[in-house]
Amino acid sequence: MTALELRELRKTYRSRGRPAVEAVRGLDLGLRSGELLGLLGPSGCGKSTTLRMIAGLESVTGGDILVGGASVTGRPAQERNIGVAFENYALYPPLTVAENLAFGLRARRRSLRGDVRRKVAEIAERVGLTDVLDARPAGLSSGQKQRVSLARALIREPDVLLLDEPLSHLDAAQRDTTRRELKRIQRDLGHTTILVTHDQEEALSLADRIAVMRDGVIQQLGTPYEIYDSPATSFVADFVGEPAINLLPGTATADGHVRLSAGVRIALPVPVAEGRAVVVGIRPEDLSLTGDGGIPARVVAHEPLLESGIATLALDGVERHLVVLTGPEVRLAHDERVRVAAGLTHVFDAETGDTLR
Repeated sequence: MTALELRELRKTYRSRGRPAVEAVRGLDLGLRSGELLGLLGPSGCGKSTTLRMIAGLESVTGGDILVGGASVTGRPAQERNIGVAFENYALYPPLTVAENLAFGLRARRRSLRGDVRRKVAEIAERVGLTDVLDARPAGLSSGQKQRVSLARALIREPDVLLLDEPLSHLDAAQRDTTRRELKRIQRDLGHTTILVTHDQEEALSLADRIAVMRDGVIQQLGTPYEIYDSPATSFVADFVGEPAINLLPGTATADGHVRLSAGVRIALPVPVAEGRAVVVGIRPEDLSLTGDGGIPARVVAHEPLLESGIATLALDGVERHLVVLTGPEVRLAHDERVRVAAGLTHVFDAETGDTLR
């Protein structure tokens, strides 16, 4: 197993007649040996560019990439011993599954023919491809294609494994199954792994730690629990969580509340200077409907989802609606009047988006 470190990694795209685009801006990141890190963020945030620089498929504008303590920044991709499973599978259509798996080993000519057959059989058994070794990619399901792509990256016994949106083309059932298989395989083999994804569920369920990226910068790095329970910015809070967190702008008052409108106030979890513009964040599961007390609200919509429900509420004088996670027994009618109480509350600076603690 091998550690991975990124030091002040940068990537700037330049083209004649157009302003330079900073895709990755001074990324500092260290992975422990055997760790699985989720690189999470929206499209265009720089996560796939980062992965391609680590793999040697994209040139580096500045900074350094170290694998096992040694710099690989100047080495070509074929000399880095880094396995990559691509989003689009990148399989060779004329070749069988077995031939796809063996292709890299034979191309590098570092394994004898018998060793290649043995390695193909071993990795096929580990990822569940033994029954389709003679099939060609066109005859495989999306889940099987994804496993072939993963197996081809693993068969070379890489120092670092890079997974680029590995589950994006699978349907919901395949995604759940493949996600569990992926976690089992990574734990069994112990490869130091980066998972690039825009899907928060993938990152939260698979990763030991998550780096949330935005505009080429890491907004927060931490365990899934740290990212979810203690978001560093309003962007992180909004990006991670389903249903999404409620973000309500308001003004801090002298008595430790935030005023959302003339008639709606919520207690702040930390002292904030009077008059300061803030954004209050409350996750839907941290809100509850109460018979007495609480904030008066009107039901805009209620979605019963059998195991739970999602209620959308309007607060008097507040522009943004409030989303509340309800129990399966709750039944609400349109325009019904209710009262809602807040539990755990986050507060962010309205200008910078940074959390206030």
